[in-house]
Amino acid sequence: MIWLLALQLAIGPMQHYEKAQQDFVQRKFSDAVSEVDAALHERPDMVPALVLKARLAMFAHRPDVAKSCLITAVTVDPSSEDAQFFLGVVYYVENDFKVAISPLQEAQSLSPKNPLPVFYLAMTHEALGDATQALDLYQQAENLSPEKSPQSASILVAYGRFLFSIGKVKDGMEKYRAAVERDPESRDAHYELAKGLDQEGDFKDAAQEGELALKLPVLGTSDAQIHFLLAKLYWKLKQPDLAKAHMEKFNDAPQTTSR
Repeated sequence: MIWLLALQLAIGPMQHYEKAQQDFVQRKFSDAVSEVDAALHERPDMVPALVLKARLAMFAHRPDVAKSCLITAVTVDPSSEDAQFFLGVVYYVENDFKVAISPLQEAQSLSPKNPLPVFYLAMTHEALGDATQALDLYQQAENLSPEKSPQSASILVAYGRFLFSIGKVKDGMEKYRAAVERDPESRDAHYELAKGLDQEGDFKDAAQEGELALKLPVLGTSDAQIHFLLAKLYWKLKQPDLAKAHMEKFNDAPQTTSR
């Protein structure tokens, strides 16, 4: 009977955790929170559940809860790549860049073929003003993510933005074009490519990219940003009616300060 009770206790939290994972994937966040809390109630040191609770907290804009869960997770199991990685992400999101480096480096050492720890390290070093290190890390992240996927496109978009920021415009444009190829449904990639084409004076192709971006799902780049860009482009293309229409939509959009 004792072994049966032990088995039931072991199965209980795992079932809650697996259900929480399913709910998380299906974006049923409220249900996922309930299930992961049930798992942790039965087993407070369950590292995968702590990581999932942290991810849910990040979606709910509760970095304090996320950080607490992840610190507990890495204390219980320092070899958990996910715990180390997401702890670094939380610090990055909070602009605590110097502190973010250590867990991100640990995640990288635990899973050297995963591009995400390297990618976040690149963005962290960029934020710290270490352009040389950031450049090397962005290239490593690109090399580790060669397949066509939204993740690969996101890495290339960020890499392109960084290259633009340090004056490597031609290289940045190559990254934007590669990002569009890797994920034609990336709104960010089309938008950044449109901005780059605008800088090059190719207003017609820039407007086409902007219109494409506007039709894609909203993730990072807002409708307001795209409408503002298109308004400028259509003025340059001497199409005032279209320019005015986009400026009106920009003014009506929630993010009226976005450019």
